[in-house]
Amino acid sequence: MNAELWPEARGGVRLVKSGRTPGHRTRILVVDRDPSAVAVVRSVLRSQDWEVITAKSGAEGLDKARVEGPDAIVTELDLADMTGPDLCRALRLRNETATTPIIVLSTATGVSERVASLRAGAFDYLVKPPDAQELVARIKAALDLRKEKSGFVVAVLGTKGGVGASVVAVNVAAALRQETRSGVVLVDAALRTGAVDVLLNMHTGPSGGRLLPRIEELDEGDFEAILTPHATGIQVLLPQQQGYDVLTADEMHRMLMSLRRLRDFVVVDMPPLHDDNVAATLDLADRVVLVLTPEIPALRGARLFLERAAQMGLSRERVVPVLNRFPQKGGLPRQAIENALGISVQGAVPDDVKLVTYSVNRGVPVVESHPHSAVAKQMDELARSLTRIARQ
Repeated sequence: MNAELWPEARGGVRLVKSGRTPGHRTRILVVDRDPSAVAVVRSVLRSQDWEVITAKSGAEGLDKARVEGPDAIVTELDLADMTGPDLCRALRLRNETATTPIIVLSTATGVSERVASLRAGAFDYLVKPPDAQELVARIKAALDLRKEKSGFVVAVLGTKGGVGASVVAVNVAAALRQETRSGVVLVDAALRTGAVDVLLNMHTGPSGGRLLPRIEELDEGDFEAILTPHATGIQVLLPQQQGYDVLTADEMHRMLMSLRRLRDFVVVDMPPLHDDNVAATLDLADRVVLVLTPEIPALRGARLFLERAAQMGLSRERVVPVLNRFPQKGGLPRQAIENALGISVQGAVPDDVKLVTYSVNRGVPVVESHPHSAVAKQMDELARSLTRIARQ
C-alpha cells in the first residue's frame, strides 16, 4: 500500500494514498495483442489528454508497468502468454503496482470471467469494445478512489474454532493503537459465535440497533455513530449486539469500505467457517493473520484455507501465519508446520493459559493488563510488523 504519513493533532499517524505532483499527465498502460483494439482504446484515452503506453503481451506489460509507473492499466482478458487474471495477480504482488487500478476488457460476457478478474485484483471488467464514456468514467472512478484516504485492513482468521483467533484480534487491535496512536476499529464479524464483547467487557448502546438494520442506506457519518469506544482507545463494531446475526457479502463489503475511509486500521475478527462474508473480507484485506495451534486439525485447516485462498487469487504474501499457544508439550514443531504449509510462520505466541484465562475473565487485553509478559511482547511485535507494512 503506497502511503504517506501525516501527523494527527494528537500525535498519531494518518495513512493517505499517495498522489501525483501538480501538473502530472495521467499515464495509462494498455496491454492487448490486437492492434485495432489498441487503436480504439488509445483514441478514447487520448481524448482525455492522457498519455498512452502500450504492450502486446503480459510479460511486456509487467516490464513496462515497472519502468513506466502508469496511473492505471487496461488489459485484454486473453493475452498470448497469460490470462488477464494472471497478469492482475502478478501486478498485485509487486510493491510498485500493488494499488494500481486495473481494468480488464474482454469479448466474453460470462459471469465466471468477470468474477475471476475481480478476485485476481482487477478494479473493473468491461465488455469489448467498451463504450467510450463508460471506459473513461470507470478509469476516473478508479483514480479518484486511489487518491482517497484508505485505512489498512487486517483480517484475523482461525484455522478452526478454539485456536484463540479472537484473543489475537483483540490484542493486536489494542497493540496497534498503542504503537501508532492512530484510529483503530475492531469489527466482530463472527456474528453468531463472536466473543469480542466478552474479551473487552463491553456492551453497545441502543442507537446501533436502530441504524445497523438499514446498512444499505448508511453513509460514513452513520458508521461513526455506531462505533463503541473502549478504554484501550480503540473503537468496536458489534453487529450481533445491534440486531444482526447475518450479514450478506455485499453488506460486509460496504461496511468495511466505509470503515477503512474513517480509520487508519480496521481489524476484523473473522469466523473460522469459509463463507461468502469471509471471501468479501479477504478481497479487501491488506493482510490476513492466520491463527493456528501446533496440532494436526489446526494445521489441516490452515492448509485448506491456503488452497481456497489461492483459488480466490489471494497471494501468500498477504497471509501472516501466527502460531498460538506455542510450544506445547506433544505439539508439532515449528519447522514441521512450516514445511507442511510451504510458508514461514511469522509469529509465535507463548502457551500461557493462566495469564490468558485471567485476561479473558477480566475482559482486559493482555497488552494492557500485563504489557511486559511474553504474550504481550509477541502481540506487540505482530502489531509493529503490520504497522511497518502499512507504512511502506
